[in-house]
Amino acid sequence: MKQQLNSDESIYFAPILPWQQTAWDNLIARYERLPHGLLFAGMQGIGKRAFVWRFVAWLLCDNRLQTVDNANQQGACGHCQSCQWLQSGTHPDLQVLPLSSLPVTQDDESKEPTKKTKSSSKSSQKKNSSVASEPAKTSIKVDDIRELQPFISQGSSGRRVCVIDNADMMTVAAANALLKTLEEPREGIHLLLVTDWPTKLLPTIKSRVQQVAIDHIQLDKVTAYISNYIASNKVIDYESESQLAMQVEQALKLANGAPLAALDMLSSEWYKFRDTWIKVWLALRSGKRSSIAASDYWQKNLWIDDFIKLSEFILMDFSRQSLGLKPLQADLEWAGYTSINSLSLDSIQQVMSLIEDIKLSSYQNVQEKMAYDRLLSGIAVL
Repeated sequence: MKQQLNSDESIYFAPILPWQQTAWDNLIARYERLPHGLLFAGMQGIGKRAFVWRFVAWLLCDNRLQTVDNANQQGACGHCQSCQWLQSGTHPDLQVLPLSSLPVTQDDESKEPTKKTKSSSKSSQKKNSSVASEPAKTSIKVDDIRELQPFISQGSSGRRVCVIDNADMMTVAAANALLKTLEEPREGIHLLLVTDWPTKLLPTIKSRVQQVAIDHIQLDKVTAYISNYIASNKVIDYESESQLAMQVEQALKLANGAPLAALDMLSSEWYKFRDTWIKVWLALRSGKRSSIAASDYWQKNLWIDDFIKLSEFILMDFSRQSLGLKPLQADLEWAGYTSINSLSLDSIQQVMSLIEDIKLSSYQNVQEKMAYDRLLSGIAVL
């Protein structure tokens, strides 16, 4: 979905995610002594960008000072001229690299997932083939940083904000160009760096910014939030509270503890096809279904990107079982699929390598049917 959101839906003005409240309160309390450079880092799917865009709106909000001492302050007012500029994507005191990271032009991990029906999934997913919770990554070059200099150096009566998303994608030359700005801060300028991979940032960059503890996640708040979201939006079917709790716990494990990634997974169409994937594979293995027929079936139900995700999760548990480990997806009837026990780790790895090759081919605009046919042929001989 690439459209401008209404003010009550915009990521700029949405409520703070529960597990972010402490980090938010600590940052807002430092209003008068906010550092020039801030780093928001952590694995993809924890809500970093949700936090950053709400913080940007609050920094630029015309009514910020009226509520800065309010302990219940949750963000920008959503009504002043500054907030309206943000909504339209034309705020004169905000610069973003890359431009595609602006919430009004691209959904990212800051946007909560919405439940997709089978009939709507293919049209909506095709528009978002890069996954809603994973922003597109573009290399940030030295010229991009140099183009920011006039904005950073010019005077202003208020605050000016520059967001550098996927800061780990800066080239060495770009990072070195940014160092001068970080070393000679101008009053009223805030540089907000966002990254899923802080270890890829130059040590000289990290030493000149202060990291916000956005990656400290309280499990009880995350679990309650996801459970309430599922119950309110009927994301998945469950028969009891204990079954819901099991699904939430499992999704968090599969998502390495990232709350929004777990919620995105549970809300996805492909997640419902996990058991079907195994049954189709068994039919392929026994010769009851051809790879072409299986390819046609999956093409009608999932886009190739989603089928790849589905395949990776199933093959992950195939690998675990071949190593004598318990599968992470405990809700599947693994005991009934004895054929899995005879799989070799090498054969599973061959299919995983095929998947990686198909991913690379996707960047060359290979037709989806060709990718599907090739992948199902590999799965058939697993």
